Amino acid sequence: MIIKGGAIRVFPTDTNTDEIISGKYKYDELDLDKLAVHTFESIDPTFYDDAKKHDNPIIVAAKNFGCGSSREQAPWVIKSCNVSCIIAESFARIFYRNGFNIGLYLIECDAISKNVSQDDELEIDLDKGVVRNLTRSVELDFKPIPPFMQELLDAGGLTNYLLEHEGYTE
Repeated sequence: MIIKGGAIRVFPTDTNTDEIISGKYKYDELDLDKLAVHTFESIDPTFYDDAKKHDNPIIVAAKNFGCGSSREQAPWVIKSCNVSCIIAESFARIFYRNGFNIGLYLIECDAISKNVSQDDELEIDLDKGVVRNLTRSVELDFKPIPPFMQELLDAGGLTNYLLEHEGYTE
């Protein structure tokens, strides 16, 4: 499978869930599409509008993306901004799990933040484990997605997976 899109933003190390979606909103609004308008607003007020203008926005980040609280609204609002994939050097563990649970592609790729700039065109070959920066003619290998996690993504997230498989069995 190939994912193609533009790097809408390149976030620094330790971009946290409070920066993704402020806690002040998560208690007042349950509709994720309405909540999504506040995505990254404390550090990037134009993120939502910019994401909606792109056909297939991709987020790129340095290390430890999604650290902080374990709020599951963080990956949800990103997905609600039509972001198809996040490529980071590493993810906070709970964010990583929450992302797969909702069917959001998360790719771990060393040195990605040093090799991508905002608006670069990217191509992610999931089968070969390669991220291609088409703008800079750079290729980077990434850690393959574990087979079970790929099954979650194929199903559209954990809930859909459990519905399709009538629960989890080995």
